[in-house]
Amino acid sequence: MLKNNNNNNIILYVVAALLVYLIFTTNGIKTDIKGYKQNIEKIQTKVDSAKAVDTKIVHKIDSVKQKVITINNDIHHIDKTITIVKERTNEKTNSINKFSNPELEYFFTNRYNKGLNGSKDWYHSSMPTNTSSQTSSKRLITLWWMYWRDKITILKNR
Repeated sequence: MLKNNNNNNIILYVVAALLVYLIFTTNGIKTDIKGYKQNIEKIQTKVDSAKAVDTKIVHKIDSVKQKVITINNDIHHIDKTITIVKERTNEKTNSINKFSNPELEYFFTNRYNKGLNGSKDWYHSSMPTNTSSQTSSKRLITLWWMYWRDKITILKNR
């Protein structure tokens, strides 16, 4: 019985030693848990600041999207305007083909018969000196040239 009692005492001492060992190692785990909690709080702070930056970026993206939509609408409006101008220009160009040479000459001479100072000699003074001997088509070309020269001058002054 004494041997059995000694065996029980040895087992009791081993269990007590294990218990003491586990108690001391458990305190180390608690310390690590506190460190992990601090790391989690630091990471949470970084996540919160990242969310704030993300919100700012989302607002900027929305602002840029609105600007892009506005610019696209402006571009579509300008495209429509250009299309309308092209159509009108084509109509005018095609209508010129219907005029005879005397009608074209009448149109241009009425338009350019007055100079900048109001004199009717402006047309003749800008023409070459031998206008009386020029053919009708040469006069039309000269009048056409003067018409487009004035158009270009108007566009440059805008």
